[in-house]
Amino acid sequence: MGTAPRTAKLLRTLTSAGIQNEDVALHFHDTFGQALVNTVVGLEHGIRTFDSAVGGLGGCPYSPGATGNVATEDLVYCLHSLGAKTGVDLKEVSRIGEWITGEIGKGYESRAGKATLARLRIDT
Repeated sequence: MGTAPRTAKLLRTLTSAGIQNEDVALHFHDTFGQALVNTVVGLEHGIRTFDSAVGGLGGCPYSPGATGNVATEDLVYCLHSLGAKTGVDLKEVSRIGEWITGEIGKGYESRAGKATLARLRIDT
């Protein structure tokens, strides 16, 4: 299970083994709400590639209680708040996340996506 200290230790171990940051992509599930914290640890260690899933879809059949992948909307909002330029339109990804989760009958769990859509609805 990923935590900030475990993520930092993993990245130090990879660096010690000669693995280049450009060759590493991080993939976090958000079952315990640690995905964004782990992402920031990755950023601090020079990682620039992260997996995510719109609406937090997905999961892990091997982890009991796994709730899904980190939502792209939450990841993008976090990165933007740190000043990163992602090229991702948070409003559009939020619309897509709400739509696709509705299509498959799953609740829309992205906190940043829900907040973004709420603001859009107030503004229109």
